[in-house]
Amino acid sequence: MGNVYMRAFKEGPEITPEPFSNPPFDPQLGFPNGRKPRVMTVSAAEMDAVQLQPGERNYCAEYHIAVKVCHQKWPHFMGWKCHHERHAVTGCLEEDYKLRMMEWERERRLRIRQKRMDAKKAAAEAED
Repeated sequence: MGNVYMRAFKEGPEITPEPFSNPPFDPQLGFPNGRKPRVMTVSAAEMDAVQLQPGERNYCAEYHIAVKVCHQKWPHFMGWKCHHERHAVTGCLEEDYKLRMMEWERERRLRIRQKRMDAKKAAAEAED
């Protein structure tokens, strides 16, 4: 956690992306064949029907629903029978975190690239 703050202090606010900001760069930049968009596989009505908590309403909602259904199927003391479903939730959450961190790092690197290109352009204009 402290590494992010030190990086922001060292590089400045123009380089370090804010956690919940929209990316200023084209999402397709650097992907010649395009990117596969992330889509929710579960509708809001399905999430409401299963009563998912707000923290469970993410890209891993289908796995959270599978865990809830499994817990409804088996009594509380037989929760060990749902370990495959819980493991799928954990794996999905880890993959989601990894994708978000990769996207954050991509934006940070694009900002560094933009700053370098702007400095090069300013140096070229200063020579003229």
